[in-house]
Amino acid sequence: MNVKGGILVRDGKRTSCELGVVDSQSAIVSALCMGFTASDETLSDVKFEAYLDAGGDGEYAKYSVEKVTVHPHYNSTTFANDIAIISYNSGGNVKWQNPIAPVYGYKWDSVAFVRRSLLDMEKPTY
Repeated sequence: MNVKGGILVRDGKRTSCELGVVDSQSAIVSALCMGFTASDETLSDVKFEAYLDAGGDGEYAKYSVEKVTVHPHYNSTTFANDIAIISYNSGGNVKWQNPIAPVYGYKWDSVAFVRRSLLDMEKPTY
């Protein structure tokens, strides 16, 4: 799957929180989107899912989030360090990295800003 991005789903409801998909097992997201008020808080009663898509070619996947790691100095009042890493299991032995997010950003030829909206959660449509 050639993943282009994703959306965070919380307790079966779509959010407006986009995922920075890193690879077949993790993504970054705003800690605010997760609903945390402190870095050491746990939200064990909340079900998070990662809906990933391939950019309009009809290919999509959804995975249950297995672990959330919030920046240890996240401050929900000032939004300092407002970042979290989510881990999910994409199944199988296929491992991949997101080719549109290279580590060396200074080599990018162009920059595009994209806003995704999840329209249908049964058959994810963006």
